[in-house]
Amino acid sequence: MKKTVVCLTVLLSLVSFVAWSDAKSDLAEGIRYHDLSRVDPAGNLNKGKSLLGPLKDKDPVARGYYGSLLTLEADSQYKMKKVMKAMELLEEGTTFMDEAVERAPNTEDLRFLRMINSYELSASSPLNRYKVMKDDIDWLDANRSSLQTSGKGTLDLYKGLYFMKARKPDEGIAAFKSCIAVSPGSDEAKEAAKQLARYQ
Repeated sequence: MKKTVVCLTVLLSLVSFVAWSDAKSDLAEGIRYHDLSRVDPAGNLNKGKSLLGPLKDKDPVARGYYGSLLTLEADSQYKMKKVMKAMELLEEGTTFMDEAVERAPNTEDLRFLRMINSYELSASSPLNRYKVMKDDIDWLDANRSSLQTSGKGTLDLYKGLYFMKARKPDEGIAAFKSCIAVSPGSDEAKEAAKQLARYQ
């Protein structure tokens, strides 16, 4: 009997590990399709949603990326003149992202995701997410020492973009210069240089 219990415990542990491994694989693949959807939404959006949808209630990162996918879908709907549907998707998507950050406030990936998404939505849609963007900037700034070089560059780029929208050009220019210094030659540094050229 004892041997049976041990075998059953091992089997259950193995099943749990396989399920966990599959979920992690689906999460990574869902994020990959999310990133592809930013450039080419056709097909990639639905693939990302199908992978992240079943995980969104269990994993805050999946919830955040699923929400971001909905905002990307909103852009596609808007381009097809489906304005009401687009607004519904924007509302739903941003709610998912905010809930994800509430559930896992110390997750760096979610903070970057929401910061970037908030800027893009504020700059190109009726939504104003600059306050949310600033919350994430402040969190990332407070944890700057733990960021990778590319993360520091991305943070500085979006700090610059935020400050320019907030009509604080001195702070914006300083952030763009910091981006170039901290992450030379990177895509974010190239964008920061373009932004600097507009204001100097």
